Amino acid sequence: MKLVEDSTKQLLRSRGLPVPAGGVATTAAECAELARELGGAVAVKALVAAGRRGKAGLVKLAASPDEAKAAATDILGKEIAGRPVERLYVEKRLDIAEEFYVSFAFSDRAPKIVLSSKGGVDIEHVFETEPGSVLQADIDAARGLRPWDATELWSQAGLTGRTLPTVARLTAELYAAFVALDAQMLEINPLAIDPDGKPCLVGAMMEIDDDALFRHPELAHGPSRHASENPRERAVLEANRAYPGGDSRYTELEGDIGLLVAGGGAGLLQHDLIVGMGGRPANHSDMSPAPGTEKMEAVLDAVFTNPRARSLLIGYNYLQMAPCDHVVKALVKSVARNKVDATRFPIVLRLFGPREAEARALAATIPGIRYLPPGSSLEDGARTIVTLTEQVRENSKQVAGQ
Repeated sequence: MKLVEDSTKQLLRSRGLPVPAGGVATTAAECAELARELGGAVAVKALVAAGRRGKAGLVKLAASPDEAKAAATDILGKEIAGRPVERLYVEKRLDIAEEFYVSFAFSDRAPKIVLSSKGGVDIEHVFETEPGSVLQADIDAARGLRPWDATELWSQAGLTGRTLPTVARLTAELYAAFVALDAQMLEINPLAIDPDGKPCLVGAMMEIDDDALFRHPELAHGPSRHASENPRERAVLEANRAYPGGDSRYTELEGDIGLLVAGGGAGLLQHDLIVGMGGRPANHSDMSPAPGTEKMEAVLDAVFTNPRARSLLIGYNYLQMAPCDHVVKALVKSVARNKVDATRFPIVLRLFGPREAEARALAATIPGIRYLPPGSSLEDGARTIVTLTEQVRENSKQVAGQ
């Protein structure tokens, strides 16, 4: 689960880590009042679980309560990554002398740390333009990250002087928080040092392991969880809670090819194949065995109501245990409910297994649908949907140019 900034900072603050004073506002008037309480000069940030908010114009600096109110009016109601901005984080502005970047995640081998003396900017851009200023290293999970380990890493990154021990000690404390909070990712950008040499965690993002939420009940159903999903993702979660059986997963992305895929590795492989062929997935999904048609319909409804989606690939493993017509029944209902025209919104099926003949007959009732021939590979499915989606894009460009 991706946490929004206020929840991330609340967790870090509870562990004694230095974060700026701040609060949550849902209206422009509340934002102005918070700015007055915080001394006037504040940063106004959209509370959504998405990166690059600054580039999207969803982080604004204000020098007074009136400016904060204007910033809130401008930000509230906008969207980023399909998520509407309904809440704001209003934070006291600090005098900053130095800025650093540090993050923790997992590689396929061990916990990983990424750090740089170029904080406060887009770290991906820094990595592309100044790769030597970004240090990456694995962490020994059994030993952890001790202050002297962090000192060595920051020294390798070129940090020297009086700031080094302060930043190193805080980095070790952040790793301890990363482990204790069952985080899958923790990013601090920037880790700031004020003119007096005091550190503060100005920008913070965290993602918690869903399977560990039982250890963090305050997060499982709080506003942070609500804000981490857009309305379509939320609808899929609500269907999981409402109906018995295995769960469905739906995570929205920035592309235009909708996916209803399953089969563990087969689902991930289809995603990668599409990307490798130049396509852009609009979401990723996964299905537990026999999730129930209602849960499949929830995922399909999410794809069809996603304004960025232009097509849909339904593809399971090489063979599957669940009846094929179980999936197609859900598709027929969702297509009718959302008034989808498969001649304009390509739908490709790659489903082989029990009751395949019945599934093919049912799919034939939807004009324009493409059910791939028996034995078609995962590559065939990915290639077909990428090609059809490219055609839709080109047609849209031609219509827009007329």
